[in-house]
Amino acid sequence: MEYHSYEIKAGFIVILGIILLVAFLIMISGLDLLKSTKIYYARFKNTSGLEVGSLVRYGGMEVGKVKKVRIAPDNNSLIEFVIEIESKVPVKEDSDAIITSIGIMGEYYIEISTGSPNAALLPEDSLLNCKEITPMMMLTETVDQLTEQLKQTIDNINRLLGSENQKQVYQILTNLNHLLSDNQQAIFEMMTRTSEVMANLSHMSNRLDTLLIENQDSFSRSIQHLENTLVQSQELIKSMQETMQDVNKMIVMQNGNYDEIMDNLRRTSRNLDEFTKTIKEKPWSLIRKSAPNEREIQK
Repeated sequence: MEYHSYEIKAGFIVILGIILLVAFLIMISGLDLLKSTKIYYARFKNTSGLEVGSLVRYGGMEVGKVKKVRIAPDNNSLIEFVIEIESKVPVKEDSDAIITSIGIMGEYYIEISTGSPNAALLPEDSLLNCKEITPMMMLTETVDQLTEQLKQTIDNINRLLGSENQKQVYQILTNLNHLLSDNQQAIFEMMTRTSEVMANLSHMSNRLDTLLIENQDSFSRSIQHLENTLVQSQELIKSMQETMQDVNKMIVMQNGNYDEIMDNLRRTSRNLDEFTKTIKEKPWSLIRKSAPNEREIQK
């Protein structure tokens, strides 16, 4: 079967159109078949309007998108984002993920911080360190609450400064003026006495300063003498300690001699006791060696 040239041209144009259509669809959908990606997870309490397809930035640069949004399987109080980013992005273990926006009215996106230079890379399929930031709408509600509280405070101040309270304040000031007028003389005398006391204290302080200045040399000599005395006392104590050490050594060395001396003293004491007993019983033994003859009794 033979094909005509125009049929071949038409078929080539159709195939080329299909290829261009596919390329156009890929460009519109944002797919990039030549780029490799990796998956990370982020969890927040509030999505702030993020949805599938929302941008993911790393240090402000667009590096990926949100692939899936779901309730965290193991914690139903958190919303989990499955994010897909370029594989060459160096997400660190200390990188933080936050939900923020460009400007006040800009769309929200997930921002991943660059982390520290020496931190290790976070493995793929890991959970990012997520930090909660109060959305702008919540901040607006907080400002509204503060505004309402401020308004109530102003109303309370206005009530405090109302006509009724003003009359009371005026009455208090009037009573105070009367009190001062009635006790003016007493207050004046008290102020005068206070001035005199202050003057006496000042004079006493001046005299004390003069005394210190005049006797500064004496104080210095006394302090120096005291320091010398302390030094001498320390030297004396040291000398006494050395003497006591020498005495202790001498006592240890002479311990055996002391025992012998004590034995001699005990023997001497016994001998003296025997000698004293002998003198009492035989006093003549001091003069004669033998006992005197007994006297005969004359009849």
